[in-house]
Amino acid sequence: MKLLLQRYLAAQFILPLLVSTVFFICFLLTFELFKMTELLITRDISAWFTLGLIGNITLTFVPLSIPIAVFFSTIFCLNRLSADSEYIAMRASGLTKARIILPFLIVAALLTTSIYFLNQNLIPLSNKEFKKKVTYLTSSGLLAGIKEGQFFTMIPNVTLFASKATKYGRNLEEVFLHLKEKDGPERTIFSHRGELVMEKNKEQMVDKLTLTLFDGNIVGQAKTDDLEKIIFTKYSFPITQGQFGDKFSLKETMLTSDEIQKAIKMSPEEAEKVYRFNKKDIFNAKYEFWNRKNGALICFIFCFLGFTLGISGNRGKGKSSGLIGLLCLIGYYAMYFSMVSVAKKEIIPIPLAVFLPAMVLSGVGIYFYRKLDWQG
Repeated sequence: MKLLLQRYLAAQFILPLLVSTVFFICFLLTFELFKMTELLITRDISAWFTLGLIGNITLTFVPLSIPIAVFFSTIFCLNRLSADSEYIAMRASGLTKARIILPFLIVAALLTTSIYFLNQNLIPLSNKEFKKKVTYLTSSGLLAGIKEGQFFTMIPNVTLFASKATKYGRNLEEVFLHLKEKDGPERTIFSHRGELVMEKNKEQMVDKLTLTLFDGNIVGQAKTDDLEKIIFTKYSFPITQGQFGDKFSLKETMLTSDEIQKAIKMSPEEAEKVYRFNKKDIFNAKYEFWNRKNGALICFIFCFLGFTLGISGNRGKGKSSGLIGLLCLIGYYAMYFSMVSVAKKEIIPIPLAVFLPAMVLSGVGIYFYRKLDWQG
């Protein structure tokens, strides 16, 4: 009988949990996609590429959404059980608080384990893949910024002007090009016609942009400090190979936990050489390492606190469980980010800053748990 009741409680908890998780993921996804609307609608990409991009974003939101979904789902479920007097009936039949909370904690423990392992490898790889795809979209969308009668300066050290340009700037007429290389002379190129060709590599997310000019001339400074003029019928100009995302800085969120551990153990010089990490990046890597562990643990703590706040209508309990829960949530994250800011100044260790708010929240949960009626 007790086992049947626990299965019933788990079933009552899982459905609101699924709905809440989907809601929070969609909520976060909406803001991210809103920022990327221009990238998605102005680029020539396939539906499969777009779905893959959305899938990468969605996966990264899972560790953020599940703990909050668990918290509010637990409160909702226990509020409903209390309102229908089912909680009172279960206690009257001999079930202790510990037996009633057990199904919720089992589900939370499974989710905690899942989040922990997702944070180790899959989500960092998804973050990395997302970054590569966004870089790829940005590079392929540069052509859309080339418009006739306007100066185009989005490519470093290059100024481009065309009196006429087709859609996405692939075919140009009356082209003016000014080049100012970092360690070389300035050059000015005039051409009657030009073609922009972008070669894409969707596997490695590397783009190669080449500008081919026809019937023009190049004016620049010669080695003798005199001006020289070169007349050409066809001239191919490769636009900075490294400009379009063939390399991008690895962030700590894109590294697996094993890679982060290696980065933390490296000297600052090695971290700079291997991962291009400066002092700030090294701190972020240490923070990310401990935050992944805390992100999984907090799911379990939120479930426990949600249970103690969700039981309402009994002696010793207030009726504003939702408000108290919201205040606890705001208080936790306010304390969490404040502690991280202090740790950033090297006043306290990073693990203490990450786990202390969770310990305080656990203490709040234990306090409310002891205030429940009918001590078990």
